[in-house]
Amino acid sequence: MWRSQIFWRLSGAYCILLAISLGILGWVLVNRIETRLLAEIRHNLEMKTLLIDEITARQTDTNLQQPITRLAELTRTRITLIAADGKVLADSDERPERLENHLERPEVQAAKISDSGVGVSTRFSTSVHQPMMYVARRQKTESVRYVRAALPLDAVAHEIRWLGRGVWTATGVTLLVGLALSLIIARRLSAPLVELSAAARSIAQGDYGKRVSVGSGDEVGALASTFNEMSQACAAYIAQMDQDRQQLLAVFKSMVEGVLVLDADQTIRFLNDAAGQLLGTTPEAARGQKIWQHFRHRHLGEAVDKILASAEPYCCELEWFPLERKVLAVQGACLPGQPLRGAVLVFHDITHVRMLERVRQDFVANVSHELKTPLAAIQATVETLLDGALQDPEHNVRFLERVRENADRLHRLVHDLLTLGRIESGQEVMEMGPVPLQSAIESCVSRQADRARAKGLQMIQAPPPPAPVLALADEDALAEILDNLVDNAIKYTPAGQITLRWFANGSDAMLQVEDTGVGIPERDLPRVFERFYRVDKARSRELGGTGLGLSIVKHLVQKLNGNITVISEIGQGSTFTVRLPRAEA
Repeated sequence: MWRSQIFWRLSGAYCILLAISLGILGWVLVNRIETRLLAEIRHNLEMKTLLIDEITARQTDTNLQQPITRLAELTRTRITLIAADGKVLADSDERPERLENHLERPEVQAAKISDSGVGVSTRFSTSVHQPMMYVARRQKTESVRYVRAALPLDAVAHEIRWLGRGVWTATGVTLLVGLALSLIIARRLSAPLVELSAAARSIAQGDYGKRVSVGSGDEVGALASTFNEMSQACAAYIAQMDQDRQQLLAVFKSMVEGVLVLDADQTIRFLNDAAGQLLGTTPEAARGQKIWQHFRHRHLGEAVDKILASAEPYCCELEWFPLERKVLAVQGACLPGQPLRGAVLVFHDITHVRMLERVRQDFVANVSHELKTPLAAIQATVETLLDGALQDPEHNVRFLERVRENADRLHRLVHDLLTLGRIESGQEVMEMGPVPLQSAIESCVSRQADRARAKGLQMIQAPPPPAPVLALADEDALAEILDNLVDNAIKYTPAGQITLRWFANGSDAMLQVEDTGVGIPERDLPRVFERFYRVDKARSRELGGTGLGLSIVKHLVQKLNGNITVISEIGQGSTFTVRLPRAEA
């Protein structure tokens, strides 16, 4: 309170006004009383001069000094009788011959020219050495022309000083009381305003919902009540805004799409985590930066310029290379309002979509090509037979064998496509159960042994682990996985051996098919499980492969809740590792 400016302004204004009012009142009162006292003394002296005039008019004795002295003692007044020429005839306080001529005295001159015959003068008397009030009256007698009565003003001055001290003391006491009252009144008036100011400061600092006490029903009380209502409304509004903001942030955080907000100067104001991951940055590093400075990407800058320059939404695609190649779809629109407030950009990662489109296009092209080749061979062979080769016993059998080979190739291709389609659509029913890996591998080896021996390859089973290893899988699906992997190894291993291993690794059952074949280039490893993908297309077709074997293996392994990896080196062979859930014995 003591530091409140409004308190000191109010109390200071009250104090100054009170001091000025009481000072003026005291001054007026003292001057009025002084004027009144002097007027009474003058009237008294006029009456005395009139009385003296009557007494001297009746006096027959020429010696006036003695009666004048006695009359002065009775009236306690200095009396002086003056002749027409100004000579002092008698004086109650001094011997007449010792006094100078009084014709030029102010009161005498005033009485001489006044219509009433009375002259008044207040001055310091050199004869009695004190301030005096003189009243002179002009008479009609020639012997005594002027009668003058005088009173010393020391008593009057003392009375006036005493009265002034009383008035000023009362004024001072009244002023002190008024000052105390003004402080109390100023405090009562300023306290609600100070409390309102402190509450408003607290609200400005974030303490929403701050209330003040309502101590009266006047305008200040009404202001306090209105302030409380405003504070509650502000707190509710801020709470709702904060809740909406938290919900919006939660939505932004949960979005897989990236959201980026710019102001009109292309400064980044907001960036969610998804946008940071897509664009290769963090919200903390990007916030407050110019977008063209933080992301040095020409096409992105052009897209931002177009978004800010148009009221219509804008869409485009960008190729992004922060760490890996990505294709991003950008949708942007300006924020509503005038002047321009900024823009919002939404980023979608469509890399997978574009990759699927490319895979689909490759699949259609590959299927068309794979079907076209055997069909063309069959068609050419049949036309040759129909043109007369059928009657040629030396060549007709060879042509028919070629028709059968291409028909078998079509059959395998269609079979693999149907198998892959059933697996992807979920139509392939899996009967999950514990399958011993050792028996599954032994069955596969027995099925593929003849083909391996025909190529001069050794098929080796690694020593079994101490305890049986069981995989939680479908037995037929596991057999098809092994057959495809071993078949693939036989095709691409010109000489050497094929090793099959199985073992347990924690909660996983592991299968490995290792060969000493041609190997796979490192750049082709990520794509070997794609449909129709061949490292060496000519060699693959020559060996009769459809290009779908490893894709079928990958989908079957995923269907069995596992995964497959490959390690390979050119000229050193390849190792395919299948990880499946382990089943308890």
